[in-house]
Amino acid sequence: MELSNVRAIPTNIEKIDEFFNENSISRIYINFCNPWPKKRHHKRRLTHPNFLAKYNKLLVEEGEIHFKTDDDNLFEASLEYFNENGFEVILITYDLANFDYPQNIETEYENKFKSLGIKIKFLIAKKK
Repeated sequence: MELSNVRAIPTNIEKIDEFFNENSISRIYINFCNPWPKKRHHKRRLTHPNFLAKYNKLLVEEGEIHFKTDDDNLFEASLEYFNENGFEVILITYDLANFDYPQNIETEYENKFKSLGIKIKFLIAKKK
């Protein structure tokens, strides 16, 4: 497909602000990122406040972050991160497979975890 409104950039997320102007992104998808479970590694989480500050600058007014994970601890921590860092969670489910969300595009990881009986957590956070 020839899409003009989608970009995939194979780089370290730390450099995201080198590729986009402020207020230029309408939606960011974070799917099944590394949960970095050790406390000393939490700052590496893609939903950590350090990254949310970057995303907040890049997102347009009312821009969104769509976040999926199989990891319960990451999801709960991310809920706090979003709520405390300039985002409003406007949609949330702890079982995406049994949630009516027709816009969902299932990923490979999602299919894998579903087949293992692992529930997928999903949220949409909107920039305030």
